[in-house]
Amino acid sequence: MSLSVFLNANINSNKRILNSFSTFKNKHILKSNLSIFSKKKSLTSKPIDFATTITTLPNGLKVASEEAPGHFASLGIYIDAGSRYENDQNAGSSHLIDRLAFKSTKDYTSEELVQEMEKLGGSVVAHSSRESIIYQSSIFRHDIKNIIPLFSQIIRYPLLLKSDFEEVKKSTLYEIEELTQQSDMLLVEKVHEIAFNNIDRKPKDSKPNTVGRSMLCPTEKLKTMNLDIIKDFRKTWFTPNRMVVVGTGMSHEYLVENIKNYFGDIPKTSTEILQKQKEQTKPAKYSGGSLIINTKGQALSNPDDMMLTHIYLAFESVSANDPDIYAVAVLNTLMGGGSSFSAGGPGKGIYSRLYSHVLNQHQFVEKCQMFNYSYNDTGLFGISLSVISHPQVHEYVLPIIFNQIQDMISQIKPEEVNRAKNQLTSQLLMNLESRSVELEDIGRQILSNGKRISASEMYKRIQEVSYSDIVRVAHRIIFGETDVKEMKSYPDMKYSPRTGDGRPTIVIKGPFEDNDPLLKAEQTVNEFFKYK
Repeated sequence: MSLSVFLNANINSNKRILNSFSTFKNKHILKSNLSIFSKKKSLTSKPIDFATTITTLPNGLKVASEEAPGHFASLGIYIDAGSRYENDQNAGSSHLIDRLAFKSTKDYTSEELVQEMEKLGGSVVAHSSRESIIYQSSIFRHDIKNIIPLFSQIIRYPLLLKSDFEEVKKSTLYEIEELTQQSDMLLVEKVHEIAFNNIDRKPKDSKPNTVGRSMLCPTEKLKTMNLDIIKDFRKTWFTPNRMVVVGTGMSHEYLVENIKNYFGDIPKTSTEILQKQKEQTKPAKYSGGSLIINTKGQALSNPDDMMLTHIYLAFESVSANDPDIYAVAVLNTLMGGGSSFSAGGPGKGIYSRLYSHVLNQHQFVEKCQMFNYSYNDTGLFGISLSVISHPQVHEYVLPIIFNQIQDMISQIKPEEVNRAKNQLTSQLLMNLESRSVELEDIGRQILSNGKRISASEMYKRIQEVSYSDIVRVAHRIIFGETDVKEMKSYPDMKYSPRTGDGRPTIVIKGPFEDNDPLLKAEQTVNEFFKYK
């Protein structure tokens, strides 16, 4: 529904209400009813929370639940694994494991398993990320007892047949080829790879570390990947001490009882495996650097597409458990951005800085937005720009980015901060209306710090962000400067210092001639930010 339609709908609705009031004979009743419109009420109100209850089983597996109204329930199993825990030998394991999720198990063939899930009439998904592997579902309440044994089969008893594995490898190769045609997906992975790299090696031998490892299985690894590697990865990381089961829309006692029946007998993690997990859980190390992908002479996969040049500039940011994460989120919302494709013009009245200062000012810019990725011990914050590929346009790209970064540090106004706080709060609460989003939020928080920060508490902390916090955080991200004494203090959060030395990360993709100004982007960026 567009904004104008929404307003017209509300105006018509108000007219109908007032017309109905005019039919009242008793003026006292009319006055009483109209009085509700004259009472001043706050435009924002504190969200109502359902309590999150957590139980830890004897084997170390955590069970969390939150009651919610309605006929539907959601159940998810979150495993503290993912691409950041991979190494050169098993790179891509997480990606292949989530693609193997619905294949043959001890009690079901892949066809039978899919049929059983279809009978539930809900949705069941599996996916992996840098710091977790997730299995979750949305079903009717009365099917909770039916989805848990299916998850038990998928997670505990996969047969990992060679025929299934070869089929998954073929489909994964096709998937990777398709995704690498999408610049947004490809370049975000490249930004992580360059930002978190082993700088102690020679450049040609450097390898991404921890969160720098791609979420996609490298195509060269697909040829050498075998089931022994997958089984060893599962044995190491699919242990009860790294699992969280989350349910919404059900009683906690009922969930714990059913989880005990199907997951309670998993043996406690052995000392040997715990030691292996500790050795392979390495802290992230930010390095920064640059990568230029020259597509000169390459044809577009879709001839109807426009040739674009994509530029990403990123800096190390705060971790998900840092008290400044709320200020960073407000700053990211304040800067905003998006695509220029819009019937009413870029943004259609959105007041974020990148819409008003870039997309509405430069017609050659197709896309411009800030991005923020937060992980357990580090983060990435930056700006991306997509422009028409032409040498004359390329001359303007870095100055536009520099101006926005400079203004972000010195030109932000208090009213912009208040607007961004309201927008972020709205986005947060609307997203949490989705059961699947709420479920994943609970699971990821408990994996990360063993507890869940409620929506009310997040709302409170967002509202506590001040104008001075935004200015300080902007300097912290770009220059690494911050006064810890000025930071907010929360009992469940801890200041996380930089893991690198502040070197910017630059990733650029596009067609370039030999004298193109963007070919010297790393030197230009380092000079501007005075990085040596």
